[in-house]
Amino acid sequence: MIIPPFLKPGDSVGIVATARWIEQGPLDFAIGKLSEWGLQVVSSENLTTRNFQLAGKDEERAAAFQSMLDNPDIKAILIARGGYGTVKILEHLNWSGFSENPKWVCGYSDITVLHGKLSQIGVASIHSTMPVSFPVATDSALQTLQQCLFGSFGEMTWNDSAIVGKCELTGVVKGGNLSVLYSLCGSPELPDNHGAIVFLEDVDEHLYHVDRMITGLWRAGFFEGAKGIVAGGMTQMKDNTREFGFPADNPWGADCFQTIRLLGERLGIPVITGFPAGHMNDNRAFYLGLEAGITVENGICTLRYHT
Repeated sequence: MIIPPFLKPGDSVGIVATARWIEQGPLDFAIGKLSEWGLQVVSSENLTTRNFQLAGKDEERAAAFQSMLDNPDIKAILIARGGYGTVKILEHLNWSGFSENPKWVCGYSDITVLHGKLSQIGVASIHSTMPVSFPVATDSALQTLQQCLFGSFGEMTWNDSAIVGKCELTGVVKGGNLSVLYSLCGSPELPDNHGAIVFLEDVDEHLYHVDRMITGLWRAGFFEGAKGIVAGGMTQMKDNTREFGFPADNPWGADCFQTIRLLGERLGIPVITGFPAGHMNDNRAFYLGLEAGITVENGICTLRYHT
C-alpha cells in the first residue's frame, strides 16, 4: 500500500461534502480546530449547498471532490459528513492524478465507499471523525486524527473483557461501516480481506438486519482469509419488540457482538470487541490499508501499526 505523505504545519487540507451538506456552525468549529493544528483549510463551494439531503447534484459533488483530488497543494481531504450519497459519485471520478500524487482521505460511515476504492487502488486512508462531529468529538477522537495526519500515531488501547487469556493477530486493517460494505457486494470497491484484520461498525439497524448483512457478506466471500474481526460501535440498535414500535415482543435473540462472535467461531478466527470507533463521540482515528498487530492480554487490547 502507498502511504501518503504525512502533514506538517502550514500544509493545506480540504473539506468537501461527498454525501450530505453540513451546517455552517460545525464547519466553522472544524476549521478553527484544524487551524489550531497549524493547517490551512480550503473549503469546497458545495459544503452548504442543499439538493434535498445531498450537498448538490451527483455531478456537483463529484466535481468538488475531484478538484480536491487533483489539487497538488491539498495534502489531505476531510469529508464533511456522511449520511448517504458518496457511492453515487464514484462513476464520475478520475483517480489517475491522485495515484501520482496521493494524499490522506479521512472519514467514516458512508465514506467506507471511498476507503474501499482507496484499498482497490492501493492507497492507505484514515478512518476518523468528520467536521460535522468535531464540536461533540472527544479529545481522544480529535487527537488521534491529528496524530494520524501528522504521522505521530503510536498505539491505541481499549478493553474487551470477553476474551479470556492471550490473543495476538497481525494483518492489514480494512473494513468500515457494515451497512455500506454490504451494499458494495459485487462491486470492485468491496475490499479483499485475505490476510486482513476486518473492522466493522454500524448504527441504527435492527438486530436481525445485522445478522442478515453479516451472513450475506460471509456468503459473498468477504471474510475469506481474514485473520480476525474487530468490532467497534454498534450504536442505537433496535429489536422486534414493543419498545421499538412493534405490535408484539419478538426479539431476535442475539445482540450485534454475539452475532459477530458466532461468525468468528464459524471461521475459526478471533473476534475482538469494544474498539473505540464508529458512531460515537469517542470515534478515534486509525489507518486503513496498513499492517498492524493487535494483542489482547487480561482483557486489555492494544493496536500498533507496523510502519
